[in-house]
Parts: sequence; structure tokens; C-alpha cells
Amino acid sequence: MATFNGEAYLKAQLDSLIGQTYKSWQLIVHDDGSTDHTLAILSEYQTLDSRIVVMADAVSGLGATGNFLHLINRAHGALYMFCDQDDIWLENKVAVMVEAIKDREGPMLVYANAYFYKDGSVVKQKATLIHPSTLRNFLFFNSGIQGCSIIMNAQLVDLLRPFPSVLAMHDHLFTLGAISLGKIFYVDEILMWYRQHKGNVSGHQKLGIYARIASFFKRGKPVMSQYHYKANRAFYERYFEKLEPRSRSIFRAYFQYGQSNSRLKRAFIILKYGFSLGNKKGVLFLKTLIRKPMG
Repeated sequence: MATFNGEAYLKAQLDSLIGQTYKSWQLIVHDDGSTDHTLAILSEYQTLDSRIVVMADAVSGLGATGNFLHLINRAHGALYMFCDQDDIWLENKVAVMVEAIKDREGPMLVYANAYFYKDGSVVKQKATLIHPSTLRNFLFFNSGIQGCSIIMNAQLVDLLRPFPSVLAMHDHLFTLGAISLGKIFYVDEILMWYRQHKGNVSGHQKLGIYARIASFFKRGKPVMSQYHYKANRAFYERYFEKLEPRSRSIFRAYFQYGQSNSRLKRAFIILKYGFSLGNKKGVLFLKTLIRKPMG
């Protein structure tokens, strides 16, 4: 768990972890320089439950991604889960996720879904609607599978060490790693309440179908995020020798799309290589027709 000024919601999350039906876990926490009562709350819960361990060092100012990678570089285990400071995990979350991954071989990432949680109420709208499974339907995703919804095995984490110096987000790195160098599997269950508030570091989403449609057609929005484009290139360069030839060609086609000034050529690349956004067919092609390529 990476924390920063999380006093408003931290206790609810910690309580949901302590209440898990699966008991054999350890929570490793690193704070990024909080100025509120976050550290006091962590100290209280560390005393309450010996499975909660707070890293005490002088490192701060890492940001969410840097903080999570700082943690995972110092953690050792067979399975890893990212835990945000402000969500609420349903009591069977860890048990279901461990069961789903424990017998799967090779570098593996498993993820489940969540409902939104806003102003003290559950919004029965799934947080994850697009489900990528291959490079062709992930590279234009401009995100990773939500970090707090995943579980990974040590084979995947160790395969990706040392991590690239250019990153978009920690969840993007591990999702891309699983899709291009390992395997990814979806558990179609709601296992968490994903809190929405003004302080969300990432993942703040429009609630309601009409809001999402309006956001899709918003003028000026790009097809590709510069941050994710640069992170995808850094990934390609860092793990080039581990990529299969077919995967290398898919990456190169993606880069050609980003470098092209021709809308027609970009549309041709989408069709030729079968790029899409997860299981949503045609959405990426429509974006190519109505949006600028990168921003």
C-alpha cells in the first residue's frame, strides 16, 4: 500500500483488509511524506495487527507510481497485490484472487472488477469495461488494468526486474508485461468498492452512460496518450530480446501510427494489424476518424 495524506479514508480500507476471509497475508506500507494523520493511523493499525508493516525510511516525494515500485522492490513473496489507501475490499477479495491464480503456470496477472463508491454509496457500475488480452487490443488502451484489482505472481514481477526508467503508471507496466511476456486472466466478479473523490491520483471516471459518451466525443481528446506512448516505447526497448518477433512487429506498427501525420494511413494501420480496444470492436477505428492522434 502506497499512502499519502489518506487520513479521510484509510481506516475503512485497513478495516476491510483485516476482515478478509483469507488470513495469510502481509501488508507492507510506505508513506510518501504525508502531512496529515496518515502516519498516526498506520502506527495504530501496525500495533493492532502484526501483519501490517510500515516501512520506515527517509524516502518521500516519489509519487504514486514511484511509491508502489519502491514497495515492490523491497517486498518478497509468491504473490503480489497493489492496495490503494482509499478503497474498500469485500471480505472475499484476497481469497478469490489467490484461488484464481495459484495453479496457473508462467508469468501471470489475474484481475477482477469493482463497483464505484461515491459519497458513502455504492454505484452499481463496473469500473472495468474494456478487457484487453493481447498486444493488439491493449497498446491503445492508454492505461493499465486497475492496479488495485490485480494479483500477480513472482514470476511476472521477477521477469520485469529491473523496471524501465520511463513509466506511465505501475499498473500499466505490469499489465503490459503480462500481455506481452506472460498471460492475463479475468475473474468476472465484483470484489471491491472503488472510491471516487476529488483526490483520486488516477482512475477517476465518469459515472453514467451519457457522461461516458460525452467524454468519448469531447473535442481535443487524443487517440494516444503521450505518457503511455513513451512508456510503451521504453518497454519495447527494455524487453526487446524477450519479445517474440510477432510482438515486435505489432509494437512497430503502433509506433508508426503515432508518428504518422496521415489520418488515412493511421486508419489503414488499425485495419491491417487488427488493433482494437479490448473487446470493443470498432471503437478505436472511430477514435482514429474523429480525434487527433496524440496528446
